[in-house]
Amino acid sequence: MNKLIEIETGCVTEQMPRSTFRVSHRLDNHPLFRLERLARLAASLPADQVEFNGPVLPNQDPSLTPSNGMTPEETVRRIEEAKSWMVIKNVEADPEYKELLDVCLDQVAEQTGGLMGAAMMRQAFIFVTSPSNVTPFHMDPELNFLLQIRGEKRMSLFDPSDRSVVSAEGMELFPGKHRNLPYTDAFEAKATQQHIKPGEGIFVPLFAPHWVQNGNEVSVSFSITWHTEASQRLVKLSYMNAGLRRLGFPQADAGEHPLWDRAKVAAYDVLRPAYDTVRRLVGDRRKAIAIFFGRKTQVVAG
Repeated sequence: MNKLIEIETGCVTEQMPRSTFRVSHRLDNHPLFRLERLARLAASLPADQVEFNGPVLPNQDPSLTPSNGMTPEETVRRIEEAKSWMVIKNVEADPEYKELLDVCLDQVAEQTGGLMGAAMMRQAFIFVTSPSNVTPFHMDPELNFLLQIRGEKRMSLFDPSDRSVVSAEGMELFPGKHRNLPYTDAFEAKATQQHIKPGEGIFVPLFAPHWVQNGNEVSVSFSITWHTEASQRLVKLSYMNAGLRRLGFPQADAGEHPLWDRAKVAAYDVLRPAYDTVRRLVGDRRKAIAIFFGRKTQVVAG
């Protein structure tokens, strides 16, 4: 079977690479990414699995994100003139997309000798973007291959350990925290610029801040994400650091105190089920956070 995704031999030397690298793929003419199919997919999914909006900026205030006034299906069908950005989330809920996701990640594992194997919590997202539109500055708490299907885009990608770009607190995860991050044009001097065309893709490291500028045509991108045991530990640690910081305890970056890091991850495994139970009982995330961290804790919906 021809490889759907190809990784150059020797470019992966660790299970969870910290630097980006490029890949190639054969999905650019796949029928699952035709606009007609994507319109039907967007119409078939629950509302919380489709996010879309009007034109935005890299430094977009989440509370001021404009609506485009259309339905998800209409947004896809009119994407050329809609001046919109759309992400169709968790498309693995559809069996055809789940099969494609699994084939891609299984091929990644095979080509890296198992280094990028054992992919857990597999998810897939499809981005449909109008010409010249922007995906705001943000970071994602997963390992990710962004595969360009149609059109072109440029990604400005940053080192997640560079605290002059995003502070330790800004990088931390917290229930209800929006993914968007503060951005200024001065950051661009520190960016790795990645230009991708159909048939090309890039690996986006865990927590790596980035923003995306679409080209002059409609863009369709396929994002395949997953976790390893190591990435899951870092995500749990990030939540714990955020919670402790909100209780008034300064936190060091991951890896500075390994024993303390392990203790916090163990505490997360105990506390998270308790938080989820409280949230179900009170029926509201804000109330659950207030119970755990105090009523002055600020939450931004997202």
